[in-house]
This record gives sequence, structure tokens and C-alpha cells, in this order.
Amino acid sequence: MRTLYLGWLLAAFTATASAAEAPAMAQHEHSAMMHSQSRSWTQLPLLKARMQGQDMASRSVSMQPQSIAADAIEAWSNDLDDANGHRQLPIGMGGAPLDKPASGGFQMLTAREVQGDSVRVASTVHYFGERGGKNPTAMFDQLKHELEIVPQPYPREHSRYRANEDWQFAVRFKGQPLAGQKVVLETSNGSQSEFMTDAQGVVKVHMPDDFKPEEAQSKGGSHGMRRGSDFVVAVSHADGSLQYLTAFNSSYGEEPFNKRSLAMGVGFMLVGMLGAAPLLRKRETAVKKEESANA
Repeated sequence: MRTLYLGWLLAAFTATASAAEAPAMAQHEHSAMMHSQSRSWTQLPLLKARMQGQDMASRSVSMQPQSIAADAIEAWSNDLDDANGHRQLPIGMGGAPLDKPASGGFQMLTAREVQGDSVRVASTVHYFGERGGKNPTAMFDQLKHELEIVPQPYPREHSRYRANEDWQFAVRFKGQPLAGQKVVLETSNGSQSEFMTDAQGVVKVHMPDDFKPEEAQSKGGSHGMRRGSDFVVAVSHADGSLQYLTAFNSSYGEEPFNKRSLAMGVGFMLVGMLGAAPLLRKRETAVKKEESANA
């Protein structure tokens, strides 16, 4: 009898524990799913750089495709005379290790996915440093895929894309400019915009100022460094039975001198007020003397 009672008690405890565990597991799975969704700020294809290593000597870079299934990443050097300038980088579990070519400088990176009648391309630019850096215009002019959207120009060396600035991109299909073509912009801060190419296939994209003020203390308090965010511009085009989608992604920063300009403006105003104070006092004194003389 005692054995039956203990067996019944154990069964009841197990059922109760399972019932309590189910909502907890469901909540954990829901939280994990929401966390995964929060990381995916766009469904457009991207190429993201991942840095590894504690110092410059051991640092390595790998490119991680997102929202695109590709077997390799193609790399183009800004040095067109480099024999190894155009190469393929196989994609492994941790992405595609990005080797540093002898030419250095700018590297154009693309990933391509073909499924049925759909062709998707992700593209970005990686900068290896000033050593070997050349004007990347000729690199961008190289025909790499049928549908392309390329910077015109790309920020050089110590520059970057910034909020409240206009930047141009050239859109072409099989080397020919696409006029009147819609281009979409998405940012990891949540902005979405649409633009149209002109008669030369060039689109002027306005980088939004979508940095939240409350993030200044939580994210922007690292030694006065300006915050950055990610963006992607994309274009789609149909040719016969094939549908093409090509995207270019990079990062952008806060508007330059926005806070500094405000502080300088307030400072100049205060200096002006302090400088004008003695003149006002002299004027008041002169008026009082004149009134006394007339009295």
C-alpha cells in the first residue's frame, strides 16, 4: 500500500512539474524568438563584417552573409593591376575569412544567390587601410553582376556616411544606367525611404537623422565617440522571366558638429551678451547724467 502511495505521489509531482515547466519553456522560446527577430532589422541581403582578435597583430575579419544563401563571396581590389585582385572566398560556418591582399586599400565584396527565376546579390565595401589605397572609382566601374547599385563616390579614408547628408549611387543593369528606377533605403534605426534614379541612372539618397536622443547616455558615452548605425540601399528589376534584387550595405554616423554647433552658438551668444553689458551700463550712466543736467 505504501509503495502504491509513493508511486502515485511521484506521478502527481511529475505531472505538476511538467505543467509548470511548459509555460516557462514557452516563455523562453518566445523570448529567444523575439530576440532573434529584433536582430533582423531588414529582410534585404547583407554582408556584415565580424572582427576577431585582441590586438592588431591577431585581428582577423570574416564576412557573414545575412538573408542570402551563397557558397562564396567575390572580392575585387581597388588595384586593377593586382593579379589576385579578383578572387573567391569560400563561406564556412563562421562566414568567409577575408584575406588581406598585398594591394590593401578598398575591397568590393559581393555574394550571389540564384534560385529558380530569382537572382539576389548582396554587396559592401571593406577598407583595409591607407596602405595600398587607391581611388576606388575604377573598381566600382567594373561589371560584376547584371544588376548593380554602387556608390558614386564612396567615402574616402577618414570620412564616412553621415546623417542629414545626401549621397549618390549609380544603378545599372548589364552596364547600362537604369532611369526612373525605385531605390529603397532601410536603416537599423528603423527608417525606411524611397528614391528614384534620374535620367543617368543616379539616385541621391538622403541619410536620415534617426538616432534616438535617449541612446546618448547608454550607447554614446564611450569617450565622446559618435554613434553609428547600419543602412542598406536596394533595387529590383525584372528582365524576361528573371527577377533581380541587388543591395548595398554600409554604416553611417551622426550628423557632424550638430551638438558642437549648438554649444558654440550658445557660447557666442553668451560672449556677445557679456561684451554688450559694459556698453549698456555706460549708456545708462550717460542718460542719467544728461537728465540730471537738464533738471
